[in-house]
Amino acid sequence: MGKISTYSVLSTPKATDKLIGTDVTTNNETKNFTINSLFTVVVTLPVFANNVAALAGGLVIGRLYQTVTGEVRIVV
Repeated sequence: MGKISTYSVLSTPKATDKLIGTDVTTNNETKNFTINSLFTVVVTLPVFANNVAALAGGLVIGRLYQTVTGEVRIVV
């Protein structure tokens, strides 16, 4: 396995892409997790069906929200 700094950079990551981390509850085992799961831990996003519903629900342009399937979107 090469140095992390030698890997190519993914310019537009998707919510389903994986990151590497350490699970401190299992003796510091190395695990992977999705970007989407990170959002769940760090930020609780409001849920809307689509952009129209998000605007009607009071979100402003630029705010993040998620669909019922967990897809993260930005109000436009």
